[in-house]
Amino acid sequence: MGERPARRRTVPWRQDRGTPVPTMIALLNEVRRHVPTRVLSNCTDALATDLQHHGITFDHICSSAELGVDKPSPHAFRLAADRMGLPPTALAYFDDERTFVTAALTTGLHAHQYRTPERTAHTLRSMGLPCR
Repeated sequence: MGERPARRRTVPWRQDRGTPVPTMIALLNEVRRHVPTRVLSNCTDALATDLQHHGITFDHICSSAELGVDKPSPHAFRLAADRMGLPPTALAYFDDERTFVTAALTTGLHAHQYRTPERTAHTLRSMGLPCR
């Protein structure tokens, strides 16, 4: 009986598919020409469908619903790295949430706070990726 009211309250959240940032999508596509990419998101099992809806492609998709653990848990970052077959120290991570960036840093990822597409491109260039 309690499930229905709870499910109704999640409808607006599940219907929000986000707003794409075209310059970030272009940057992502540019990065994908050089290295594999993965998204790690605290979200529902609709992540792959939502990304497809916006024409956003990652090489690996990892949602907290699939992992069974949310960021900022270090376990979420380790699981995502394991699924890529790489150690956390071999991965770059960008997020607009400072708490998640800090958690990723403590897990060994090269973590950076997202502010603008231009700053992200600059950071990627400083890591040796040829980005515009």
